[in-house]
Amino acid sequence: DLREINVSGSPAGAVDLKVGRQTLTWGVGDYLFITDLFPKDWKSFLLGRDDEYLKAPSDAVKASVFSDIANLDVVYTPRFDPDRYIDGNRIAFFNPSLDGMAGDEDPFPVQQRDDWFTDDELAARLSHTLGRCDVALYGYHGFWKGPLGFDAVSGKATFPRLGVYGASVRGNVIKGVGNLEAGYYDSLEDRSGDDPLIPNNQARFLAGYEQEITTDFTVGGQYYVEHMMDYAAYRAALPDGAAPADEDRHVLTLRLTSLSFHQDLRLSLFAFYSPSDHDAYLRPTAYYRFDDHWTAGIGANLFEGESERTFFGQFEDAANVYASLRYGF
Repeated sequence: DLREINVSGSPAGAVDLKVGRQTLTWGVGDYLFITDLFPKDWKSFLLGRDDEYLKAPSDAVKASVFSDIANLDVVYTPRFDPDRYIDGNRIAFFNPSLDGMAGDEDPFPVQQRDDWFTDDELAARLSHTLGRCDVALYGYHGFWKGPLGFDAVSGKATFPRLGVYGASVRGNVIKGVGNLEAGYYDSLEDRSGDDPLIPNNQARFLAGYEQEITTDFTVGGQYYVEHMMDYAAYRAALPDGAAPADEDRHVLTLRLTSLSFHQDLRLSLFAFYSPSDHDAYLRPTAYYRFDDHWTAGIGANLFEGESERTFFGQFEDAANVYASLRYGF
């Protein structure tokens, strides 16, 4: 899986340009993404591979312009790069069209968007430092990153068109680092919210805080909410007998990180809990660095939920433990 192959340079003194396959990210969330619409590899994440592989590569052109007033980053992707979403291969998931769990033996046909310069994406970030805070504005025009729509004629899942507009701020708060991020998801093919086969507009909000409590022991937490717009229209358009989604989805996270033995041993626990979905996801890990080249790790992905219809609950039977040995050079 080729992750990086690109050409970069500075065609002007205040301009950087990178063309080719590259890994892109922005926003301030920890495992929670609002304004970051670059592709994610959820299969890798739920199977226990290193965190860096959660960010899938993009085939894109990135231009960065720097000035005393603000910095501007623009990313153009000539062909849509979707998330590497859960599709039943190795990890089962809840498929609404089947009204039940689907695995690798259950067909999950998807209508791909892969036409160059037609199925393209454009993302931009305008950032500036104000005092001790980093603030940024974001924009995106492309598609929902997962196949969240459905074409009743072809019987295939689709990637509906999407616009996202957001902002973030990150800075020192008390003795730690705090951050806020918000975004509006403009579902361009269903702005009225009355098409049950296409996601509604959403407003998303994230607040987080992280602090080193004692030497080499850090605690961080986040609160995240997704609010569905035009909820009444969505409920009215649902077919008879269909289970409605909640108007609001709330998620709380907790990260505990401990470093010891000259920071060669790293113990971590990341926990997701949704009080609205009544489900949870735990990621305990332990990594030990033997030297500059070799690192060994163990960890687990543990899920709990009252319903297979919820985001984490659908993976309850996909709980796993793993071990890794990595050589870097």
